Amino acid sequence: MAWDGGSVGTEAGDTAELARGWAAALASGAREQSVAPGAAAVIQLLTRLADGLDTAARQGDTQAAVALGAELARARFIDDEVLGRSVATLSAHFAAHGVDAAAVLGAFGTGYLRAFRAWLLAEQEGMRAAEIAARRAAEQRLRDSEARLRFHAHHDPLTGLANRSRFFDGLTVAFADSGALVGLCHIDLDGLESVNETLGHVLGDELLIQVAARVAALAGGERLAARTGGDEFAILVPDASGNAELAGLADAVLRALADPFEVHGQRLTMTAGIGVAAERAELTHPDELLQAADTALYWAKADGRGRWAMFDPERQQREQTRLDLVSELPGAVARGEFFLEYQPIVTLADHRPGAVEALVRWRHPEEGVLAPGRFIDLAEDSGHIGALGSEVLTMACRQARQWHDRLGAAAPVVSVNVSAAEVDDGDWLPRVQDTIADTGIPTWQLQLELTERTFMHTTGRPLQALRILADSGVRIAIDDFGTGYSNLAYLGRLPLHVVKLAGPFIQRIRTPGSAGRNDLLVLESIIGLSHALGLTVTAECVETRYQADRLLELGCDSAQGWLFHRPLAVERATEQLTAAASVAD
Repeated sequence: MAWDGGSVGTEAGDTAELARGWAAALASGAREQSVAPGAAAVIQLLTRLADGLDTAARQGDTQAAVALGAELARARFIDDEVLGRSVATLSAHFAAHGVDAAAVLGAFGTGYLRAFRAWLLAEQEGMRAAEIAARRAAEQRLRDSEARLRFHAHHDPLTGLANRSRFFDGLTVAFADSGALVGLCHIDLDGLESVNETLGHVLGDELLIQVAARVAALAGGERLAARTGGDEFAILVPDASGNAELAGLADAVLRALADPFEVHGQRLTMTAGIGVAAERAELTHPDELLQAADTALYWAKADGRGRWAMFDPERQQREQTRLDLVSELPGAVARGEFFLEYQPIVTLADHRPGAVEALVRWRHPEEGVLAPGRFIDLAEDSGHIGALGSEVLTMACRQARQWHDRLGAAAPVVSVNVSAAEVDDGDWLPRVQDTIADTGIPTWQLQLELTERTFMHTTGRPLQALRILADSGVRIAIDDFGTGYSNLAYLGRLPLHVVKLAGPFIQRIRTPGSAGRNDLLVLESIIGLSHALGLTVTAECVETRYQADRLLELGCDSAQGWLFHRPLAVERATEQLTAAASVAD
């Protein structure tokens, strides 16, 4: 493996020539090298490697040859023909000089292949790492993209709050815990439409953004704030501690909105209505909770601006019953489910009945007998009061005719309540006149009662209709006098016959201890002025002997109330009236 003892080896010029030949051999390869073999740096490298191999061959140093082969590979001579051309060139050189360099060249090849393999593995690992990094980066970009998508899919683009979709997702999650008390505040802004119309939608949108920020500040923790509509927001409380927490939250929302908003140089105030509902998840359904909050919001809005209301199942039941009664009213009139009871009106001097007030009742097939307080307002609000009032008037006039036929001049005046909606109806006067004509009662036997408030709003044609009836002999009474805001002088301009004192006035003189001097003076003034105007005075709700005695002392003409008679069925009222007539005879 070493040089022969008599050999002189290669000279420096020989290794330089070897380097140039080696470079030329590498350059003539079929494939382009990663490092240009003709470059000065390459010649310098190959010259140094040639020197090292020459020394290694002379000394038989295979380890040095391994290192030199590795250095060639690390210099990026990595084409698949590099090693073959290098060994061929080196072998020819050493053979020409009579050097047995087989072992050294083998070691050189081994070093080259080891380094080449290490490089190749490193390149492959680098490529694999780069591929993994690229894949991970792509996956992250995809996740990020799926996330500004999820955000946009679940958040309101204007305010950044959760949108309806996210809100309903949160509601579903909250109901997954069957034992949780799920709470909800449904917030509806007051007057946003007016802001948009007067100041523009840009300013309105900025106002919404500021409102949303205040609402979001009250959420926190597990609470979820969402914009559920144009001017509607909601705060979901997945596990509320109780109604007190929700009430406090609703109060906090109203306080947060109470501070003025500074929007584009404008100072704006904003109020809202809030519906609050809470229920155990196991006892209800998300849709039912939403409906409850909506119902409570309706109640809050009905009470005015800047209010909140808590859903009350019992109130809801009452509201539902009211709706049911409204829908049943027309059919009930047609089926004859309404009937009248009569409360005698007695003269205070002798307690004899000279008149009766007709009081309508509804014999409901399921609810039983309903007092007028359960359905009169419903009839007025729903537009059914005209049909009901006409039925009541017809029944009362028919009964009045029966009493007139039986008792003659001793027959009582029958007083019938009339609503403002009826009087405002242009067909009301002809109906009254037709009813009087059809039943054949004398006009003096019919008295129509209108509340003080009704009279205050009765002008023009309705007032003229009352004058026509009064001129025909029908008695007109102002009911509940003293509960409104009319002045006494107004009485002289109305077509009146009777003033009926309101129950609250009479309640103030229930006992000696409850009657104040001013109360008696007011009653005395009303009674005195009424008499001066040629009117008679009837007191309502008389329940004690003290009330009756004081009213008689003050000059009141007649009274009605439980002291004398409760409302009576027609048969019992007929007995009372017949008995009174026989005593008079």
